[in-house]
Amino acid sequence: MIKASGVTKKVNTSEGPLVILEGIDLEINQGESVAIVGASGSGKTTLLSLLAGLDSPSSGTITIGDRYEITQMSEAERAEVRGEMIGFVFQTFQLLGSLTALENVMLPSELRGDASAAKVARDLLGRVGLEHRTGHYPRQLSGGEQQRVAIARAFASDPSVLFADEPTGNLDANTGAKVIDLLFELNADFGTTLVLVTHDARLAARCDRQLLIEAGKHLPEPQSPARVEARG
Repeated sequence: MIKASGVTKKVNTSEGPLVILEGIDLEINQGESVAIVGASGSGKTTLLSLLAGLDSPSSGTITIGDRYEITQMSEAERAEVRGEMIGFVFQTFQLLGSLTALENVMLPSELRGDASAAKVARDLLGRVGLEHRTGHYPRQLSGGEQQRVAIARAFASDPSVLFADEPTGNLDANTGAKVIDLLFELNADFGTTLVLVTHDARLAARCDRQLLIEAGKHLPEPQSPARVEARG
């Protein structure tokens, strides 16, 4: 479903090139849930951005869905693939403040010209327990409610792959646990491939596999939740 081969990411600094990721090789299967883990600054979020087509590697190839080699595409072409196949959940929710909860969730379907966008959005908001908050704006919602809206929006276009970057990072432990349950429940129902970045050992342990990134490199040996937690 997702394959990365020899992926390296470098950025130019005043002191010369800085290698953020080096020689990443990985495969993620359809329907699998995978946590990308590692210490702060290890390159986790950069890897997620590359796999999702939000950024381009300096070298190497990334293929999504066994047919889209996104490293050979223009930004416009990658945007089309994202709209067709990919959903996103971010730590900072990324809701549009001028839109209601319902309108935020409708947006991906509307962009695809789906006439049933409103029904899909209402159904999903009901699934995440916010059927009574459809007309509220993000500023009127708690952090946990905003993240639930964001999760509903991510599934609105029935994505093949869902990328989540620290989805519980701005939530307290109790709220975060409820959001995790919702995320995995919807992911199982939709049969989506889930790729997430997290520092949360509980969240990582819910995934089928954990990919450890250390100093920009993928350590391929299996990692137990306890070992990952010990590494930070």
